[in-house]
Amino acid sequence: MTAKEMLKNGKYTCVVLKGNDVYTSCERGVKPLLRLLENRGTCSGYSAADKVIGKAAAFLYVLLKIESVYAGIISKPALKVLEENGIRVDYDELVEGIINRKGTGPCPMESATMNVKDAKAALSVIKAKLTEENCMNNMYFSEIKKNFGFGFMRLPMNGEDVDIEETTKMVDAFIASGFNYFDTAHGYISGKSELALKETLTKRYPREKYILTNKLTDNFFNKQEDIRPFLDSQLEACGVDYFDFYLMHAQSSKNFQKYVDCRAYETAFELKKEGKIRHVGISFHDSAAMLEKIITTYPEIEVVQIQFNYLDYEDPSVEGRKCYEVCRKYNKPVIVMEPVKGGTLVNLPASAKKVLTDLNGGSVASYAIRFAAGFEGISMVLSGMSNMEQMNDNLSFMRDFEPLNEEEVKAVNKVCEIYKNMSAIPCTACRYCVDGCPAKIAIPDLFACYNAKMIHDDWNQDYYYNSVHTVDKGKASDCIKCGKCEQVCPQHLEIRELLVKVAECFEG
Repeated sequence: MTAKEMLKNGKYTCVVLKGNDVYTSCERGVKPLLRLLENRGTCSGYSAADKVIGKAAAFLYVLLKIESVYAGIISKPALKVLEENGIRVDYDELVEGIINRKGTGPCPMESATMNVKDAKAALSVIKAKLTEENCMNNMYFSEIKKNFGFGFMRLPMNGEDVDIEETTKMVDAFIASGFNYFDTAHGYISGKSELALKETLTKRYPREKYILTNKLTDNFFNKQEDIRPFLDSQLEACGVDYFDFYLMHAQSSKNFQKYVDCRAYETAFELKKEGKIRHVGISFHDSAAMLEKIITTYPEIEVVQIQFNYLDYEDPSVEGRKCYEVCRKYNKPVIVMEPVKGGTLVNLPASAKKVLTDLNGGSVASYAIRFAAGFEGISMVLSGMSNMEQMNDNLSFMRDFEPLNEEEVKAVNKVCEIYKNMSAIPCTACRYCVDGCPAKIAIPDLFACYNAKMIHDDWNQDYYYNSVHTVDKGKASDCIKCGKCEQVCPQHLEIRELLVKVAECFEG
């Protein structure tokens, strides 16, 4: 198959080949060619195919010593450069100049090299321009509209299935309000999150309309060779050609060595070079010391997702503040997960809730999310919204975001004092513990029953415990103490001991 045929038949933006030696990329722009030049030097005798060739790309093909080039679209300045340097050219469409991705003006790379006549001089100009763009985007978050993201983890459900109609309405409202960041993982909602995202977002909106994050979770690979096929399956499930962010999922002292041994980070960095990933990062659940170890082991990490909320800020088991400070120390943009701690900071004890409602301001959830979003270096705050009511509430205070004022900070500190005096289980209902439980115990649901009974004096929870959450499922007393749940719990809860408390409460 020729380079042209591969380009037209595949999902690539660029193909360079000679015999069985093939280089491909799904990334737009000049970066794939620049990487090829840096890694190989020259590709004499190779042919290339490229969806779009502007003058900057043409100079890079000259430096690569490519023999022939096919272009879907080529600019007149690019065609002139290639022909003057003896490179055979075939193309479908010849245009005066390449337009930028937003369609608002000329391509910045073509503009930067327009008056350059020498390929070596063009290389310096291209690198300088990329450095400029990287500085604007050391945050990349320049393409992210506002600092609020939609987590596809707690979607509205119809029984065991995602409510696609309701989720679609939520996606539309989110985008209509000027937001565009979405977060998923293969294990969310027992594998249904990615598929729901495809149905409600990626099939319905052009790729430039949204930023998409996915994750590499450790129970879906056992060796390095498993990682690429897994990522490809995620791309297919989500209906996209690349992920804007790809995170090493739930990194901690318990699983980090597996990622090291399987060269997961190195594989992700290679996938980034190929254009299947734009940015590599981590999501993290452990101590600040462990976070620093990971960042210093892999300084190429571009972003860190941490659990960060006012209840966990000084919690010694979560170390929210300390983890945030490590990110700031190493200049890593922060993505916040669990700003309302899985609903805990919405379903507050009556005395704590009164502290916030007495402010006569927004919803209880608004104070938690605004707390997290108000810190310097927080680039994104995720919310896992389960219905349109939650979506509308969150949009109401994040459209024109304002950090907490002094009075509001004092109020959330008061809530922390009240909550810490309560006998509650700090479960976020991530449900990682459920799938592997041999006794089929719906652990987060039983913990929720316990909390509601202990904190809110909700005696209806006896009914829910006995007639809803343990019907055809295990009771707390059915725990066989295998510890599988504790191995995957991001909160590091002593689940086996807590289930004993739950059993005493509802079965004793």
